[in-house]
Amino acid sequence: MYFLAIIILISYTLGSLNASLVMSKIKDLDIRKKGSGNAGATNAIRIFGLQYGLLVFFFDAFKAFLAAFLTMRILEGMTSGLIFSHEIYLYFSAISCVLGHCYPIWFSFKGGKGAATGLGSMIYIEPMLVIPSLIIFLIVLAITRYVSFSTITAFLALSVASIFFNRDFIDYIFLSFTFTLFLIILYTHKVNISAIIDKTEHRISFKNE
Repeated sequence: MYFLAIIILISYTLGSLNASLVMSKIKDLDIRKKGSGNAGATNAIRIFGLQYGLLVFFFDAFKAFLAAFLTMRILEGMTSGLIFSHEIYLYFSAISCVLGHCYPIWFSFKGGKGAATGLGSMIYIEPMLVIPSLIIFLIVLAITRYVSFSTITAFLALSVASIFFNRDFIDYIFLSFTFTLFLIILYTHKVNISAIIDKTEHRISFKNE
C-alpha cells in the first residue's frame, strides 16, 4: 500500500499541473470564465489561439505519460512489497493523473475534462489501442463537428476495443480500467451532452472564415 499511495500522490500532483490555467495566470485571463469554460486544449485554442492550444494539449498529454513513466521507474526491479502487478499500478497512476487534471488541488479543484491526459496515459500503457480510437474521433468529428461528442465516442471505442485486444482471453482488469476512463470522460462532458441535446453545443468549422 505504501508504494500505491506514493504513485497515486505523484500522479495526481502531476495531473494537477494544468497548462491552460497556468497560461490563464500569465495572461491574467481565467479561461474557465471564457468560451466553453473548460480549462482544456479545445477552449485554449478558442481563447488563446492555435499555437497556445496545441501547447496545452501536448503538455496535458505529456504529464500523464510522465506519470506512467515514473510509476514504472519506481517499480523497476522490485519483486517484494507489491500487492498488485505492475500493470495495475499503471492503471492507478493513469486514473489519478486524469482526476488531478479534472480536479486540480492548485486551482480550487476546477480543471479540465481529462481527454488529453487520458490519451497520454494510453500512449504509454497501450499505444496500439490509441490509433483506432483517434480514427474514430476524426470520423465522428468530420460528421458531427462536435469535439465533445467525438471525444466521448473515442474513449468508448477505446474501452470496446480493449475487449478484443487479446485474442485468447478478455483482460477484465484492463477493460475495467479503460471503462473507468470512459466514465470519467463521460461525466466531465455532462454539460456538453446537455448542450448537444439542446442544440446549443459549439460546432467547429472546417472553413476559413
